[in-house]
Amino acid sequence: MFSNFRSTKVKAVLFIGMLCSANTAMALTLQQAKQQGLIGEANNGYVASVQSQPTAKVKQLVDDTNQKRKLGYQQISQQNNISIEEVTALGRAKAKQKTLPGYYFQTKAGEWIKK
Repeated sequence: MFSNFRSTKVKAVLFIGMLCSANTAMALTLQQAKQQGLIGEANNGYVASVQSQPTAKVKQLVDDTNQKRKLGYQQISQQNNISIEEVTALGRAKAKQKTLPGYYFQTKAGEWIKK
């Protein structure tokens, strides 16, 4: 049972890694927004605007990215019989780990930090 649980977690982490990397066309746009300090990895497993008043383009990019992540998180949850909370926690940890130097991530307290 333990090895099955561990295997499930490993699969979930790998899939989350893929979710954190969007498709080629969107990755460039998301990457540019992160590089410019407009978007960061939020403390809830999703992305968010670092600015208090983001442009419509940034809002749309955040919404699109988060919609894809949510669908992916739901799929992982269902396929592996683990809660959506566990999946988003894994997603949050993986996204923070993959955040490049100079890019933003949000602390548990809600503060934006440049890595």
